[in-house]
Amino acid sequence: MQRSLPTTLLTIAALGTGLALLAFASTALAASTLFGGATQSGGAVTLVSSPTQPFSGVAFDDATGQTVADLSSLSTDYNVTDDDCAAGSPRFQIGVDTTGDSVRDGNVFVYIGPTPDFTGCGTGWQSTGELVGSTDARFDLSQFGGPFYGTYADMIALLGDDTITGVSLVVDSGWAFGDGEQTVLVDNVHVDGGVYTFTSKDDCKNGGWQSLGFKNQGQCVSSVSSNR
Repeated sequence: MQRSLPTTLLTIAALGTGLALLAFASTALAASTLFGGATQSGGAVTLVSSPTQPFSGVAFDDATGQTVADLSSLSTDYNVTDDDCAAGSPRFQIGVDTTGDSVRDGNVFVYIGPTPDFTGCGTGWQSTGELVGSTDARFDLSQFGGPFYGTYADMIALLGDDTITGVSLVVDSGWAFGDGEQTVLVDNVHVDGGVYTFTSKDDCKNGGWQSLGFKNQGQCVSSVSSNR
């Protein structure tokens, strides 16, 4: 993995989250937001990085306003459908305010994929497993003067008492591949107790409930309504 961050990664790190709100939240304070080239359909979000759309992502506000140490869960299912994981993508980003002014001072990057270089993700649906408490050296703390390959414990030691300004899932390394594209599907995202399945009521219609594994359309709609 390169220590130098691509321009698109730095651009995403500076983005806010006041973008296209998705209606998958059970409360007004817990919601997900698509940005860049992200699209949602069929019970998953597709994140694409290409020459025409350098980055895509989903932002979550479940953990906003609490301390880094209080983050209770962080995980996702993911499916790399074009090329591979590479150059720090896909990843979670945790925005952190270290000065108490409610403004993000930097990001912790939590890299997804096999350690130590986070490449070779393969194809098909996989899970990150629970990242809160992970002993893997996949927490990049370099924006706060910490190690590039840090652990969860390193993050807590450095930033545990500081405030989270937002959490997002990002893909932005299409440039690292011969075809210029990187595509990753994400689903079943857990952020601080919030669970995002990205299935809408429309996905239950016209027999869609069957492909989603429900007994009938009503059960599908009920389940979607209770998820974010």
